[in-house]
Amino acid sequence: MPIELPQLDDITFDRTVAELERRIAVYAPEWTDRNASDPGIALIQLFAYLAEQVGWRLNRVPESAQVELLKILGVRLQPAHAASTMLALLLTDPTTLAGYTLAAGARVRAKVGTPPPSYETDDAIDVVPAEPVLLATTKNPFIHDVLATESGRETPAVYPQVPANDTEWLTVTWDGKTPKLKDVPLDPVRLVGRAAQRYLWIGLAANLAADAGFRGARVTLSVSFDDDERPDLAADERCGTAVAAGETPVPIDWLAYYDAPAGAMRQISGRIDDTTARFTRSGTLRFGVPMTVGPIPDASWAPMRAAGTTTPLQACLALGAAMQDQLQPLSPMLTLTETKYREVIQHGIDAAAAQAAATQPPVAHPLDPALRAVTRVHCWLRVALPPGTAATPAMRVRMVTLNAVHATNATTVRNEVLGRGTGRPRQEFALANRNVLAGTLQLAVQESVDAATPLEEWSETDAIEAADPFARVYTLDREAGAIASGDGEHGRIIPLVPGTGDVVALRYRWGGGLAGEVGVGAITVLDSGAAGVAGVVNPTPATGGRDAETLEQAEERVRKEISSRSRAVTAEDFQWIASQTPEVRVARAVVIPLRRPLARTIAAGPGSGTPVPATPPLAMRCGTVPNGPLGIDPRVAAGAVSVVVVPDLPGSEPVPTRSFLRAVCRWLDAHRLVTTEVHVIPPQYCRFCDVQVAVQARPGYTRSKLQDLVGARLARWLHPLTGGDDGAGFPFGGQVHIADLVALVTRTEGVERVESLTAWFTRTPSAATPRQGQLVLCPSQSGQVDRVLLGPEECVSFDATSLTLGTVV
Repeated sequence: MPIELPQLDDITFDRTVAELERRIAVYAPEWTDRNASDPGIALIQLFAYLAEQVGWRLNRVPESAQVELLKILGVRLQPAHAASTMLALLLTDPTTLAGYTLAAGARVRAKVGTPPPSYETDDAIDVVPAEPVLLATTKNPFIHDVLATESGRETPAVYPQVPANDTEWLTVTWDGKTPKLKDVPLDPVRLVGRAAQRYLWIGLAANLAADAGFRGARVTLSVSFDDDERPDLAADERCGTAVAAGETPVPIDWLAYYDAPAGAMRQISGRIDDTTARFTRSGTLRFGVPMTVGPIPDASWAPMRAAGTTTPLQACLALGAAMQDQLQPLSPMLTLTETKYREVIQHGIDAAAAQAAATQPPVAHPLDPALRAVTRVHCWLRVALPPGTAATPAMRVRMVTLNAVHATNATTVRNEVLGRGTGRPRQEFALANRNVLAGTLQLAVQESVDAATPLEEWSETDAIEAADPFARVYTLDREAGAIASGDGEHGRIIPLVPGTGDVVALRYRWGGGLAGEVGVGAITVLDSGAAGVAGVVNPTPATGGRDAETLEQAEERVRKEISSRSRAVTAEDFQWIASQTPEVRVARAVVIPLRRPLARTIAAGPGSGTPVPATPPLAMRCGTVPNGPLGIDPRVAAGAVSVVVVPDLPGSEPVPTRSFLRAVCRWLDAHRLVTTEVHVIPPQYCRFCDVQVAVQARPGYTRSKLQDLVGARLARWLHPLTGGDDGAGFPFGGQVHIADLVALVTRTEGVERVESLTAWFTRTPSAATPRQGQLVLCPSQSGQVDRVLLGPEECVSFDATSLTLGTVV
């Protein structure tokens, strides 16, 4: 039988009043006026009200005992999670700036919100005096000579009109002006101009002085791709694919720079740390800047075609002279044979054509001299993008910068005096702020009567019971901001020091909550002064904010943690652990064991291992869907697990971004078994649209009001987060029957009965059967069905704007 909390007393107000009124006839038969205005009845009601309160408090005793049991088990409410994002620092003038270190804790805030949330940088950052001013791609490996290849030089059949920002050989994807650098996150620019242009060039404005902090420094180039922050039904993240310890990473030979003294391109040597997968995903590229970086001189920009040395007049005179030279030996002859005459004429024509070619006008380098000037671009970096479809013109970037730092919706507090030691065991202190960020509290105690003696630092521990009697340790309840010391047997007692003995929080960070989540480009205000920094911008949204845990949520978490032991073994373990990802908010997680996603790489033959070539999306009845393999492979895959995650986002069809999937993947990777192959994928949807329904309305309900009511009812039921019969989200792998929709509309307020109902559907899984069709009561034609069976990775969505409702009499 189920375990239920006992009800120790069932006292209620109505029962007590009724019981006392029945006893009036026994103890006071002369009391006949029992109206509510009678003073005696008023006293009875007052007594009943007080008795009900006593009973309510008595019934809470088991609940209090449960809370105390949780405390004994060491369970604490989880604090609020703080949202975090990446900030790009925008420099005033990198050419005059000297590099310096900006300390952690620089304050910034958003321009939206009431009040606007504030953030601070997590780490110190070396501000580098360099900033991108140009992005371009080329077909060949040399930007200063776009026709030059490793083996020779191309000769175009047709030369472009120059200067030009978009040619076969060179495309300027960002000129540094439109949009401005601070607006690029909101208006992403193309990474690649054309599919055949594999070489990405980053032109930097920089201070090249030897002591400026750029040349010879180790820098971090951060790149943020727009694709990683866009919902993607075709995304697939496999967990645990990083280079394992002991393995030799693939050497990086695709990053080069222009060596000014040598006048040639050189590969960047030394250690290079890459998390961008060769500039195909958001991440960082850390390398040392060579001392020989510099601008490309004006004289080194080779024209596409050099100028000729012969004028048209000279070519015409040369033609006449050539023909005269050919005819001179034949002057004694009275006549010329036809053959000889043709030879002479052809020779003259060939000579004239050669001279005419030499007189064609020159074609300059296609890049505008104003964009490549040595006063504007002080050094060049070249990234050789991977071949194939990994780098396509569709890819866009939100930011490329050498000055990026992570920031968190938190506040740092320093040197907060909490009280003094009393020498008693388990002494407790309270911080002035709750929701303390993990690992940020630094606690120290003045243990000497000599004020000049440095404070002794104490360390936080989760298991003080394992500490020895002399260990300077304490426990911290981060949600409540409560600190507790040891008892002398397990952990040292904070000593009593006459006249002093201060307990000081040297530093801690607190904050968090849903209010800290803001969109791209919302954080622009720099509150802390920073030399040479004009402002900031966040190219990625601030995510991961979550309010503090409630008692009911803690009780559920304890049950899950006890069963899973923080290890993902069963399907329930994966589901629970995925939903607890700290960096993002996962609304639902569905686990599909022994299945992989459909392959999105070429399995065998030419080009094996490369992504399937991208194709335009398919236009279908209920919107477009990606054209390619989508969904789960029905074949059994031993040791594989696919985890479908739905983000906590508004809208009828929440779809995670690639960065969202990677965050879940990192979290699951720390909890999975080594031999388990884990894929984190987005949900697929069966989209319902163009619903046409005819109903008989009840009196007082207009057609427009009924359309709103029916649309809201269908949208709520056909939803991955609020749908289904229990309101917890429509079940994955469930069934949608036409009768369900009819019953749903029938139960809608104002509907007397349903006369007819049809609905179109489109399914995003590529292997779904049928992929598209019409839901009707009595299927009679091809493409009509009365039910749709969803796949295990498939849920539902509904387009309420396409609903058409009619009324009948």
